Amino acid sequence: MRHRKTALLFLAPFLTVFLAFYVAPVIYAIYLSLFIKKRVGLGPAKEIFGGLANYVRAVQDADFLNGVKNMFMFGIVQIPAMLGLAILLALLLDRSRGLFTRICRTVYFMPYGIPVAIGALIWGYMYAPNLSPFNQILRALHQQPVDFISPDLLLFSIGNIVTWTWTGYNMVTLFAALQNIPSQLYEAARIDGGTEWNIVRFIKLPLVVPTIRLLLIFSVIGTSQLFTEALVLRPIGYVPDNITPNLYLYLTAARDANYSYAGALAILLAAVIFIITGAFLRRVEPQ
Repeated sequence: MRHRKTALLFLAPFLTVFLAFYVAPVIYAIYLSLFIKKRVGLGPAKEIFGGLANYVRAVQDADFLNGVKNMFMFGIVQIPAMLGLAILLALLLDRSRGLFTRICRTVYFMPYGIPVAIGALIWGYMYAPNLSPFNQILRALHQQPVDFISPDLLLFSIGNIVTWTWTGYNMVTLFAALQNIPSQLYEAARIDGGTEWNIVRFIKLPLVVPTIRLLLIFSVIGTSQLFTEALVLRPIGYVPDNITPNLYLYLTAARDANYSYAGALAILLAAVIFIITGAFLRRVEPQ
């Protein structure tokens, strides 16, 4: 009993913060989602109990569903590209030593240290039609400028920002995992006539699979939280309200002041992400 009280005392700060900033907001969002706005006569709209009406509306909301679809499409394309690039860079750095490797490692990691909003703003200026250095180069070559924030390219432009931000972090994590592999394994493989490709294929990659799996899980969770990049790009070009589900529910609450419906969207999105992440974890966990 004495040890239990001591353990609870140490856990108290964490539990207080967790309950206040995680559990309580979720409970309040569920409470808000059970009310709907309804106008009576000529008076202002009032919140009345609506049960599951907001959830029924959400599953029929084309804008919300389109945002969820964009989130899935983004993850299917961006996550493999980002992790593939991180694996390639980590393998290249693992083969080299010295000052050049340390410089490259630092340069690749630097974008991760830049706040997401600032990074998105930097890329926003590079995407802006009249300011983009890419378009200035195209004009100098007598080519048509490219609208990087057009509906056809917007998801790819956001994906570029996310990849630029997180590839270095993933690369450094994988590089650290590669550095922990005993060098005796490489020496034994070379004695047996193994080529560098065989060492990568049969030693390095299999031994960093747990790290790749962890980064894959983090990437899936990060994709479900896409918000800042789309919000920062809105003043620079046309960014639809429903480009991501998080942006759509934010605008529903902050701009439209429809907190009850935004609460339903948030709970529904959280449930979908929880189910998908849980199924994904079960699939990628070691057998």
